[in-house]
Amino acid sequence: MRLWKNSKYIKKGDIFIVDKDNKKYVDEAIKKGAKLVVTQTDEVYNVKTIKVKSVNEYIKNYYNFSNIKIIGVTGTNGKTTTCYLIYQMLNFLGVKTSYIGTLGFYIDDKKITLDNTTPSIDILYNLIMDAKDEGCSFVVMEVSSHALKQKRVYGLIFDAIVVTNVTEDHLDYHKNMNDYILSKRKLIYMLKNKKICILNKYDKYYKKFIKKENQNYILGKNIKIKKINTNLNSTDITFKDNKKYYIKTNLIGDFNVYNFLMAYKVVKELGYDYKKILSNALIFNVPNGRMQKINYKKSVIFIDYAHTPDAVLKVLKTVRKIKKKRIITIIGCGGNREKEKRPIMGLVATKYSSHVIFTNDNPRYENPKTIINDIIKSAKKNYEVIYDRKEAIKKGISMLKEKDILMILGKGHEEYQIIGDNKYYFSDLKTTREIISNYIEEE
Repeated sequence: MRLWKNSKYIKKGDIFIVDKDNKKYVDEAIKKGAKLVVTQTDEVYNVKTIKVKSVNEYIKNYYNFSNIKIIGVTGTNGKTTTCYLIYQMLNFLGVKTSYIGTLGFYIDDKKITLDNTTPSIDILYNLIMDAKDEGCSFVVMEVSSHALKQKRVYGLIFDAIVVTNVTEDHLDYHKNMNDYILSKRKLIYMLKNKKICILNKYDKYYKKFIKKENQNYILGKNIKIKKINTNLNSTDITFKDNKKYYIKTNLIGDFNVYNFLMAYKVVKELGYDYKKILSNALIFNVPNGRMQKINYKKSVIFIDYAHTPDAVLKVLKTVRKIKKKRIITIIGCGGNREKEKRPIMGLVATKYSSHVIFTNDNPRYENPKTIINDIIKSAKKNYEVIYDRKEAIKKGISMLKEKDILMILGKGHEEYQIIGDNKYYFSDLKTTREIISNYIEEE
């Protein structure tokens, strides 16, 4: 018997939670078998109805998560990779762990797509309950600023948290950086037990997340990076955490070194065999769409989710360090989202690339020409515009010469493109592989 706010999930015997946004679906929920309605209003329905002061409090008290531990990761960039690394590390050590975030909901080989990085409170609580029922000891989850402000994680208490970094993002919703930071800071007050909080000194806002009552472990202070050596295939890391360690990973770029070390530190401070993690560092991978490499002839293609100015800057700076010849970048911006970042994205892309192809991302309800015009306002002259994303990728691949690097940015793991009311299937990865395959066949 589960609690739901969305009537489409209701099964016979379930409980329907009524809030201001879903009142019109009560009858549908009852028809589908809801045996109880919980509401904050005075309305009475055709089944047993309970009035409560807070439906969120009711949801929190209904489920018992005493036998499962929760790890939360927030930040502008790096949430998904850090979460995914923790998920891999704990499972590798034999500690059954599920993952909730941008990639979906993972338990073992089971993968479910989610609509939001952090789902609504009813879906989230039910996913955690699923993880508990499946025998998981841990849930590691991405916690977005929207979720914290909208109380989607209401009532959850975390055993460890990570704040990867904070840069400008979602300001169409938060309006200013202060509100964005204050929303994310809510997470540092939601810790229990050892109150493990991993922070990143390389992020200029990290001090805002220090709470004296927490056990704060700071990358760049408690974990000191001595040397990073990145090439197109791997990264060598020398760091000190009481002792000096040297490891080799499959992760590419300084930002992924930060993600790896913060994930490792969570596992270590939770009391697990961190030495086994370090000695097997090469087996841990970034998720699909995060600096995902494809070799093509004597050149390299990277597909990455970078869709903020900071993320784009980091991935392009990374490949500039290791490039042999040209960097060609394919990128766009989403429609009906932060217009302020578009010219910054255009400037960064053209400044750190030899050539840029601006294209559609998810234009949604906005005119693609308007989006591109905003992007190119500050762009240098080394660009062209191809609105059709597939054609843009095809053009980028056709331009590759020996030792060039092609960066396909913005959508990463996504397998859709949103245009108007329609959500079309589209994968940068599959499209790239298909084009490459056709080129090879033609030869």
